[in-house]
Amino acid sequence: MTRYALYFAPEARWWQQGSNWLGRDAASGQLLAQPTIAGLDAHLQRQLSSDARRYGFHATLKAPFQLADSLTEADLRRVLQEFCAQQSIIQINAPQVQWMGKFLALRATGDQAALNDFAFACVRHFDHFRAPMSEAELARRQKMPLSAPQNELLLEWGYPYTAEEFRFHMTLTDRLDAGAIADSLHAAAIQHFSLSEPLVIDGIALFIEPEAGADFELLARFPFG
Repeated sequence: MTRYALYFAPEARWWQQGSNWLGRDAASGQLLAQPTIAGLDAHLQRQLSSDARRYGFHATLKAPFQLADSLTEADLRRVLQEFCAQQSIIQINAPQVQWMGKFLALRATGDQAALNDFAFACVRHFDHFRAPMSEAELARRQKMPLSAPQNELLLEWGYPYTAEEFRFHMTLTDRLDAGAIADSLHAAAIQHFSLSEPLVIDGIALFIEPEAGADFELLARFPFG
């Protein structure tokens, strides 16, 4: 049940801020103290980011997948290195804390055409590494409220939020109910991520989920060019 994922995982200050916010560094596996939020119990705060923490601080390029038969992690690493050697750096404005449905995320602002094209290129180029979804996995995915185009993308690429449905984002919380707690988290996240420096997309990070339900770990970063 091992799964791999292709993510963007920033380095330096963005990585530190994101890992601290979630309470775990996916590169080292170290649990971290989350920033204190006035009026919010620390245990509840940790609960409200448990799923996001398990996946680690990232933006999805190609969603988690099991390897297709006859392909190995070594094959994936080799093709990642070759693919990344042909890519150019993409720089975007500092992402902003925004709502994305019922969860908080850092979202890109400004022109995102090059970023969207790159993300879909990742989906296409590495799709032969993805084992077909099982009937159980497909049924689980289709329990979500998907539009007709999203369902088509799910069937073709194993993930409904790609191509024209892709929205670059870095998840900061689990689903939140509207109210004072959600408002407190929103305000605290804006303050925590008040960074002005742009976000530089300069590589792909290979993550692994060693077994079903385990924390995702950052295995390696593959730099562009």
